[in-house]
Amino acid sequence: MAQSNLIINQSEGVTVATLRVASLIDSPMIESIGNELNALVDEQAITKLIVDFRAVGFLSSQMISVLVTLQKKSKAIGGVVVLAGMRPNLKKVFEITKLDKLLVFAKDEKDAMTKFKW
Repeated sequence: MAQSNLIINQSEGVTVATLRVASLIDSPMIESIGNELNALVDEQAITKLIVDFRAVGFLSSQMISVLVTLQKKSKAIGGVVVLAGMRPNLKKVFEITKLDKLLVFAKDEKDAMTKFKW
């Protein structure tokens, strides 16, 4: 099996998926990452998920679509997906497309943890 492009950890009841790639524009890679993230929600019923974008400098519209789908699936089971550590130039794409209203953003993992204190 190919090495995963995600590092999955647990912290205080929250699942943290850290992306290990600088560029999310390769379709097969995005599909693979999407499958891994969706499995966390679909198969493990994870309701508190942080996706850490610290390492990512580029992402395609396909990856944005994966994130929107992931958020919808999570919301359907009462969960939240927080996108952490996204660079300002990437976050701007979400703001321009108004997807920043649908998705939850945090400046880093510590900030993301506060989004789950309901």
